[in-house]
Amino acid sequence: MKNLLFLVVFALLGISSAFSQDAEKDVKKADKLVGLYLLDTKTGKDKLLEAKSLIDAASKDATVAEMYKTYLVKGKVYNELAAMDNANLIINPKHKLTYDDAGIVSFESLEKALQKAVKAYEKKDALSIMQELSQYLNNFGSVLYSTSGSNSAGYLNAAKNFEGVLKINQLLKDGGQKQILETSDDMNRQKYIVAVCAKAGKSEEMSIKYFEELEASNYNDSTNAGAVVYESLYNYYSGKDEAKADNYLAKGRAKFPSESNLLFAEINSFIKKGKLSDLIDKLLLAMKKEPNNPSIVSTIANVYDNLSQKEYELGNVAKGDELQKESFNYYDKVLEMDPNNAAALYSKGAMYYNRAALVSKEVNQFANDYSAAGTKKYEAKKAEMTALFDKALPFLEKADEIEPNDINTLVALKEIYAKKGMFDKSNAAKVRLEKLKSK
Repeated sequence: MKNLLFLVVFALLGISSAFSQDAEKDVKKADKLVGLYLLDTKTGKDKLLEAKSLIDAASKDATVAEMYKTYLVKGKVYNELAAMDNANLIINPKHKLTYDDAGIVSFESLEKALQKAVKAYEKKDALSIMQELSQYLNNFGSVLYSTSGSNSAGYLNAAKNFEGVLKINQLLKDGGQKQILETSDDMNRQKYIVAVCAKAGKSEEMSIKYFEELEASNYNDSTNAGAVVYESLYNYYSGKDEAKADNYLAKGRAKFPSESNLLFAEINSFIKKGKLSDLIDKLLLAMKKEPNNPSIVSTIANVYDNLSQKEYELGNVAKGDELQKESFNYYDKVLEMDPNNAAALYSKGAMYYNRAALVSKEVNQFANDYSAAGTKKYEAKKAEMTALFDKALPFLEKADEIEPNDINTLVALKEIYAKKGMFDKSNAAKVRLEKLKSK
């Protein structure tokens, strides 16, 4: 029995050794096939594809997977696949990449080969192929970026190709070879491209890494790309690290005071923090930049509206009226630009409605005062309330015509109709509300 066991063990060792020898032979054969392909690239495609099949299988064999030669040959094979696609792109710029990951696979293989290299010529061989590969990575990045549309995976692939150029450049520098990106401007431009692609590819980790490096080097170009850097950093840290977000926003606004996106980011920051009274100047500046943008004017109106409501709640009626007048003026500007702007129509109607609601509290105060003076005050306040509801009604009704499924508009209409004794309309609004809420 023992002899039988030894025989089995030896047999298994023999099989393992055979697999090892076969894998090594396949690596060598793949290398030879790449060489033959390069002698005749026009008719030797089959040789390259056979080399790909051999090296893909061999690189999974544990006995050769970690060898310098395996990584180098795989890098060679995939570099030539990338070269093939690149040649087709030169002939036909609309060519669809056959191996859109070839450049990345080649780089990752060559990078590992470089780590495994011992002799100087081994390192030189890997770096030499990388230098050629860098142009393919850049070209593929451009193709993937321009054809990704709404496909985030495509943008991420573009980012990885562009990032490969950055990594190759550093490896060439470390190896004492001629760099691809010769100046700091070249480096930063490449980092910016990677960051933008990674952002579109929804890889926050990659994009923020490069945006932070760009911010640290004070990067900018003729298109004010620096503003995008600060805007991206602000948006990323907003909600994660408010102090950091505010710092990036403040720096960006100081460096790029005329950039609208940063201004709007600042406006949104003020709104989020409830700093309404500090916001008006920012909004007026935004309106000067985009005078025909109804959303900006509507925001100004809304801020004045919120400020007026606060004053009314504090009992400062005169100040509330002053701020409400400003709000009305800006909502009127919105409606001049867009007479069917449902949000502006609702907001203007809601302002009258809210003012009437405040007056209704005073009406209730005098409701049980049956003295002559109390009755007089009651009637006066009731008339004031009714007049405000009358002013609110046409704006709310028009808003309802434009957006008939808006719950807030229906709630206001139901209440106004009830206050005015228009119970049929109030009930109809109630029925519509119940249907909307049941959906």
